[in-house]
Amino acid sequence: MSKYKVIIWGLGNVGRSAVRMIAERQNIFELVAAVDVDPKKLGKDAGEVFDFDKVGVKVSDDIDAALKLPADIVLDFCPTEMDKQGTFMPSAIRLAKSLDAGKNVITTIPVYHVQDSQPEVYEYLNEHAKAHNVAFVPFGLLPGDYASYIPLVLAGAMGHVDKIVVQSGEDDWHNTSGWVDVFSYGGDINKYPKPDSDEDLLAKFIYAYYSSGVYEMADRIGLKYDTFKPEHEVFTAPKDLETIKGTVKKGSIYAHRFTMALYNGNEQVAALRYVHKVDNKETPELPINNTIHIEGLPSVDAQIDGLIPEREGYVSSAAPAVNLIPSILETDKTGYVEVCDLPVVIARPLDIGAKKLV
Repeated sequence: MSKYKVIIWGLGNVGRSAVRMIAERQNIFELVAAVDVDPKKLGKDAGEVFDFDKVGVKVSDDIDAALKLPADIVLDFCPTEMDKQGTFMPSAIRLAKSLDAGKNVITTIPVYHVQDSQPEVYEYLNEHAKAHNVAFVPFGLLPGDYASYIPLVLAGAMGHVDKIVVQSGEDDWHNTSGWVDVFSYGGDINKYPKPDSDEDLLAKFIYAYYSSGVYEMADRIGLKYDTFKPEHEVFTAPKDLETIKGTVKKGSIYAHRFTMALYNGNEQVAALRYVHKVDNKETPELPINNTIHIEGLPSVDAQIDGLIPEREGYVSSAAPAVNLIPSILETDKTGYVEVCDLPVVIARPLDIGAKKLV
């Protein structure tokens, strides 16, 4: 079997996990290019950038040159871009560069199940992919694997489904990513915009980012709904909390809970509840629960521990994308493709001869 040739565009936390996974599966994948704009990474081996062994590919900032290389697929892990209207069209325009080069694309950017919510984005990506006979597939942890792929697979064991509720969250106490600053940890709640007001830009971003998974769960199972009801709650720290970025003082902002729910009349039929907070161990009163609850015949409850592991938290975003590669390239589907329309995503075996990276 010939190897699947992969380009990684974006060598942040998700890209780190993807580089490791591909290097550990050299019997299946071949990394042919790694692209990033960080000057500290340019010219270095993509493995050494992350203190791994060398993988034989130097990091470049020239995506155009990378796209001219023989490759099957681009893993796009670049930052999400939105316009003033709250759509992901700027991200879509960048994603189309790879499609126009004749490369299949998997991305963790949340242009996920946007047929109804952002039809112009869907049509744009679908047209560019079909024009070059390739597939565009959005898939990561969330939206994607955890909401809605895993719940839909679980629902396949049921006679009928009446309601789905997915709960998850992230403990940001050790998260060094710059985007974590949007949560205003340690900030004055009296200076924070009223939740769900027009000034609450964080809530608007979270709803645009995550809610597509709720719609897909309902749409694929055929749950009827007429209203989307989001809710943003902001919480203050019960005591001083230590984070990698400093102390979050008692009484300052330490957590957010976002609920995105679909209703049929007054009855909730599908929901995603997500908590962003710091120091979950010290504040169990607002827990991060990674649970899937499906009501029907039979009812199903599942808990997924370690969904975002502390050692390598972003592996849960990278792994769905890497494991999905053969499922895409072994089909003839083109255009905007959703994961539920592809062969099942399974773990890809390690190369016995490859050194396991840490």
